Amino acid sequence: MNPSNTPRIGLALGGGSARGWAHIGVIRALKDAGIEPDIVCGTSIGALVGATYVGGELDR
Repeated sequence: MNPSNTPRIGLALGGGSARGWAHIGVIRALKDAGIEPDIVCGTSIGALVGATYVGGELDR
């Protein structure tokens, strides 16, 4: 393993129906700020949003 000085970012997305869909706005804001997570995980609707994001289909 080769440690780096670059910080790694993980994105954890939770569940909660309508609240879970708000994750899309957060992901877009992170993208606009030039922040791309190294790992994405989620539960319930957060898992669906995360999978859609990682699959490159968020804006489809």
